[in-house]
Amino acid sequence: MKKKLTLIITGLFLLTVILTACTKPKSETKNKEKEQLTIVTSFYPMYEFTRNIVGDAGEVTLMVPAGTEAHDYEPSAKEIANLQDADAFVYNSEYMETWVPKMEKSLKNVTSIKASEGMVLLPGSEDHDHSAEENHDGHSHDYDPHLWLSPFRAIKEVETIRDGLIDQFPEQKTTFTKNAADYIEELTELNKLYEAKLVNAKQKNFITQHTAFSYLALDYNLKQVPIAGISPDQEPKPSRIAELKELVEETGINYIYFEENANDRVAKTLANEAGVELLVLNPLEGLTNDDMKAGKTYISVMKENLEALIKSTEVTPKKEVAEPEVNKTVSNGYFDDKDVKDRTLSDYAGEWQSVFPYLEDGTFDQVFDYKEKLTKKMTAAEYKDYYQKGYQTDVDRIDTSKDAMTFIVGDKKYTSKYKYAGKEILTYKAGNRGVRFLFEATEDTPYKYVQFSDHGIAPSKAAHFHIYFGNESQQKLLEEMDNWPTYYPVGMTGFEIAQEMLAH
Repeated sequence: MKKKLTLIITGLFLLTVILTACTKPKSETKNKEKEQLTIVTSFYPMYEFTRNIVGDAGEVTLMVPAGTEAHDYEPSAKEIANLQDADAFVYNSEYMETWVPKMEKSLKNVTSIKASEGMVLLPGSEDHDHSAEENHDGHSHDYDPHLWLSPFRAIKEVETIRDGLIDQFPEQKTTFTKNAADYIEELTELNKLYEAKLVNAKQKNFITQHTAFSYLALDYNLKQVPIAGISPDQEPKPSRIAELKELVEETGINYIYFEENANDRVAKTLANEAGVELLVLNPLEGLTNDDMKAGKTYISVMKENLEALIKSTEVTPKKEVAEPEVNKTVSNGYFDDKDVKDRTLSDYAGEWQSVFPYLEDGTFDQVFDYKEKLTKKMTAAEYKDYYQKGYQTDVDRIDTSKDAMTFIVGDKKYTSKYKYAGKEILTYKAGNRGVRFLFEATEDTPYKYVQFSDHGIAPSKAAHFHIYFGNESQQKLLEEMDNWPTYYPVGMTGFEIAQEMLAH
């Protein structure tokens, strides 16, 4: 009897062990089976950045095959299935790897790390063909994902990858922190080298095959002149080729930059017609197997890119290129009076949040940094001070319907019906103009007079707006030029608003 009881107990114990092993989470058993981490990266720069952070703590692999044009890549079902066995996946941006959002939906127990997380992106060219879009109330933009081509921004991407890996694998914090610090030191030296070599550039214009070097140009005070848009395979119009040929002749540009991995037919045609040489400017989207076997790295190729750029920047231009004129569009304040139409309060219907708190907490600091580099009119600090005065308000939120408005200040609400009171066209010092649409409360409220300005001149749904309000008179509000509280939809995050602001 005792013998039978012992066998039964032993059997139950073994069954419990087997069942427990079978029900362990996949992520736990997956890590137990492997001695090292397995990190999959999308394309070459992400591979190089991640490899330098992970070091000997894991195996880092490349998803987009070496030498493949990253813009055209689509992962196969087999490649996606293989990714399920990885511990983490590192990519740059959904505006580069446009297949990632769809792929992520099928991943289980694989953490995705987005290197550009939290980085405000430049708007892409109007004709660029990436399919990923941001969309708020029908308002959409494409953005330029080529951050890694500026050493200044590559440092930030490395920091983001490092932090993402530490969050996922805290036991490797010491290793990842040390490796990242060593690599960031190298990138910092590369950034300093770019600054030193390009600070006194005589020729700031450089012609590229496609718009891949916008961040490099912006951060080192150069001007990229692309033959085509974001995609290297885009075909420019004949008129564009003619414009560039004229630019080459006027400035004395001696080189046109192309990419070895892309179709260079258009660049060669322009070089032949303009009588200039072709040089490689590598976007590092996919080093070839030969390059990788030869020991080329992100840093070594970026140094080669710098030497290629210097051949253009050290030549004194025959003629300085005039800054392009402002596009005389309605949104920029250029329109005919006859096109200005009356509008109703329903154009501004919705729940709106003040952007002032985002300015105060630093969310918009990247926007001001961009503005400094793009316009060269003010420093980032001066821009922040300018917008501090413009956005300042104690009205946290405004809820609007077709005939009423509620102003929310802390825990207080002020609601009133409003009637349309006409429109006024204002002319600004810069020569452009704006339209304010006036409304007046029909009930007692501290916000009796209200004026909207949203860069529109006729009935349409506002995506955001500047607003002027008070209790004295419409004329008093029309005189106000320095304070223009600004509101965006309540559903948008501060980061999304910052991205929209830069796109405008």
